[in-house]
Amino acid sequence: MEGVEKKAGDKVGPGKYVCLDCGYEEELSAVEQDLRKCPKCSCEEYQCFPMTHIRPDIKTPEDALNPPKR
Repeated sequence: MEGVEKKAGDKVGPGKYVCLDCGYEEELSAVEQDLRKCPKCSCEEYQCFPMTHIRPDIKTPEDALNPPKR
């Protein structure tokens, strides 16, 4: 599964964000929040795996806020 690179300060949606330097993983669930610097190493770059990559039934930001029941 290929992710997309994002930087601290970018507006991001739900998904998993992995620090490019130390591998710290953060799961975000809110839509339109600012990505912060890594709390472990202060790196500002992340590999991003949007919610749509984690769950194929999540196709829109609205789905992420109200995920379909499995």
